[in-house]
Amino acid sequence: MLLVGPICGTVFGLSITDSVHVPKPINIEVEVTDAETEIHLLVDETLFRYWFSLDPILIPELDEDLNGDWGQFGDRVVEWLDLHAPVQVDGVQVIPVISDLEWQEGFELNDLLNFVAITVTYPTKARPQRLDFLWSRFDTEDGFPLESVYYVLASMDDYRVFRFREDTTGWSWSPPDAGLVIDPELVPPGIRAPWFHLDLLPVLFSILGLIIVWKSRRFTMQTVFSGGFCAVVALTSLGSSVIEVRPFWVSPVQLPESSVAEALFETLHRNIYRAFDYENEEQIYNLLDRSVSGELLQQIYDEIHESLLMKLEEDAVCDVRAVRTLDTELLSDVGASEPVFQVRAEWEVIGTVKHWGHGHWRKNLSRAIYDVRWIPDTGWRIDAVDVIEQRRLDDGQELVK
Repeated sequence: MLLVGPICGTVFGLSITDSVHVPKPINIEVEVTDAETEIHLLVDETLFRYWFSLDPILIPELDEDLNGDWGQFGDRVVEWLDLHAPVQVDGVQVIPVISDLEWQEGFELNDLLNFVAITVTYPTKARPQRLDFLWSRFDTEDGFPLESVYYVLASMDDYRVFRFREDTTGWSWSPPDAGLVIDPELVPPGIRAPWFHLDLLPVLFSILGLIIVWKSRRFTMQTVFSGGFCAVVALTSLGSSVIEVRPFWVSPVQLPESSVAEALFETLHRNIYRAFDYENEEQIYNLLDRSVSGELLQQIYDEIHESLLMKLEEDAVCDVRAVRTLDTELLSDVGASEPVFQVRAEWEVIGTVKHWGHGHWRKNLSRAIYDVRWIPDTGWRIDAVDVIEQRRLDDGQELVK
């Protein structure tokens, strides 16, 4: 493993010298693959106690197959990382999944050094187009803040070292061939300005009063009463019926252009399948809530919850390995009166189904039409779906090795 401390090289113009062989108080490595992004943290014992408010000596030791869980330790680590070191995958913050937690007493280079090793994964289900990293904790138990925290990132075609400081708490990474990535919470729909505003009731009653006076052939009490009534209504209704006047052939809502809308949808859609990697019901719901809204949110949550119950009962267990978008097409949005657009999508889901002690690979093809709606103070969310086609592409014979 590549530790941050002893690395030599240039970090965005910064030279790191190999002057010591002792790890720094916090060492972080990031490994990016198509299926997931894995982060390894090596945290000094004292710093771990201070940041996490836990006694590392009491961390449960699991067997070689990592059967079981780490109880409150695992929950606390996930909660802390999601708050102080969040990771966004293609614009959506993903909850970490803890895969290893180990108390390392007596570091191999110095018996007086004790560390806690943490490994978490962030499901991506496809090659990420952008990863956003944030680190917000530089405080220490002795009152002297950390000068820097380094992330060492490696992928199949890239290698980076990111330096986080109190004045530089965020970095983004994209592969060399990255496509367009849009944050679904930062691209609100536009509102086209009207030609002008019209206060409808005052205008109507003013016109009506003028017509009454004009058509009256003589000055009568009825004319005075009718004209006066129209004038009073016009004055008292000022500002109560203002409408926007614009051409009937122009939509008041300006939706994202085709490339932006398609990128928004793909980000939200892929995030749905990440929920299959979680077992905590609250985490599943929170993750889905970052992509889906309305009745569809509860519907998808119920489906994933049913899959989780099957897993706990050791019935057929589904594991989603990859999601491949084959085609995304923005349907016509001419005359849209609400901040919602439709997308026709075609995609493949590759995974495994395990039952009776063995497993099979599965590849399914799906086509559907989705509604993507802007929700104020929330962002773009998938709001409805109409499934057009679902079918298997595999023959069911290939076993999982």
